[in-house]
Amino acid sequence: MSKLTALAALIPVAMLYGCAAPGDITPTNQLNDKSVLQHSVSLASSDFSAANWPQSDWWTALNDAQLNELIEQALQHSPTLQLANANLSKASAAVMAADAQFDPQLAANAGATRSRLSRSEDYSFQGNQYGTIYNLGLSGSYNVDLWGGERDAWEASVDAQRAAQVDHQAARISLSSAITSSYIQLANAYRLLDIAKQDQARTQGIVTITQRLLDNGLTSDDRLYTAQSNAARSQQTVKQRLLAIKQLNNALATMVGAGPDLANTIKRPTALMNTALALPTELPANLLAHRPDLVAAKWRVEAASKNIASAKTKFYPNLNLTAMAGFRSVLGDAMFEDVSRQWRVAPAISLPIFTRDLTANLIENTAEYDAAVAQYNQILVTALGDVADTVLALQSAEQQLTDAQQSVRLASQSYHITEKRYQSGMGSQLEVLMAENQLLQAESALTTLENQQQEKQVTLVNALGGGFYNAPVNGSSDISSANGTAAIQ
Repeated sequence: MSKLTALAALIPVAMLYGCAAPGDITPTNQLNDKSVLQHSVSLASSDFSAANWPQSDWWTALNDAQLNELIEQALQHSPTLQLANANLSKASAAVMAADAQFDPQLAANAGATRSRLSRSEDYSFQGNQYGTIYNLGLSGSYNVDLWGGERDAWEASVDAQRAAQVDHQAARISLSSAITSSYIQLANAYRLLDIAKQDQARTQGIVTITQRLLDNGLTSDDRLYTAQSNAARSQQTVKQRLLAIKQLNNALATMVGAGPDLANTIKRPTALMNTALALPTELPANLLAHRPDLVAAKWRVEAASKNIASAKTKFYPNLNLTAMAGFRSVLGDAMFEDVSRQWRVAPAISLPIFTRDLTANLIENTAEYDAAVAQYNQILVTALGDVADTVLALQSAEQQLTDAQQSVRLASQSYHITEKRYQSGMGSQLEVLMAENQLLQAESALTTLENQQQEKQVTLVNALGGGFYNAPVNGSSDISSANGTAAIQ
């Protein structure tokens, strides 16, 4: 008897061993956030202002009511946000479906069957018999999650939902950043238009002066033609600037999710950025943690690890319970009497024998985990590169602005002196045109540089996650937090 007992005890162990998941299928990629961040101290040593990072509605610091209204409309009507909302709803539905696996299944049934029996179906072998059967009952089943596979699947769906929530935030940040950046370009286009109009006025003034000199016999016709040609060129530039403004207005209307009628209502921006969006004192780890794409990628790594754990449980035996109770009566007699009562309980154990499909499923989930880790690592490295490039560009722009302002000031003085000499007949038209061209280039360079500085400020906001959030998603969004640790079960 003891030998039989020992053999009976070894059978379940052998079954479990035979149904164990293959041990050679393991992930190959690892999160490299710690190693990458350890080599990013150069950003932390940069000399930044001690300003607090802006909140989620950071664009309001620019004090432009029209910009605020455009972004508010975009967040309500943009197809980009609508798509993010749909994906979030799908992820929430997946969580609901996974959660439903823990509930017992219960169904009610009722029916009536009228039939005529043939000789082969009639127990008396007479045939030509009629009968009516009524049934009423309840049936149910329950899946016993012995190895926690259903729970792992549920946790994976929850992590995917969290990622979808963060994706929604990422779409919001990207949309607001894109609108703000285009709005800054629109402001720059208006400034370039002002420069073009000033140049048009200057060239027209040269035409007037040249015409007066020609009338007095102090110059020749070819110089008048040259002055008129420059005036026509400046007029063409004004028209090009006006076209650029209209195109930017259309681009803003498209991002908002409206038609061209909205573009016609957009007025000249009044936003003043200057130092409104100052850099924080600590970079990059404390703020990269708030990048939505990085947080979402970490949640997807966590979800992939739970899917691996769930896939492994498919190799183990599973227990299901089914039950049925009700009444079954012929011709409706004694429908609810004892003779018509019936019930059935059927526990069942399922064992996978051929597991090639389960092995393929495990390999697929493991590959998806490796892909999620690789995606996270790529986003992290790209984020650090984006921040580093943007910081360098901002620092360089700040240093260049002083030189550009000095260049405009000197070019303006040179032009005015040369113009006065030409009006008095002491200078040449060529000298005036050269001075004018130098001033135009200096003014355009300064405007473009200021625009680049403002755009890079917006780029940095986007690169660092769109603002500082005191209430991060689901407890903590630190890229090295425990919530993001994706340990393989």
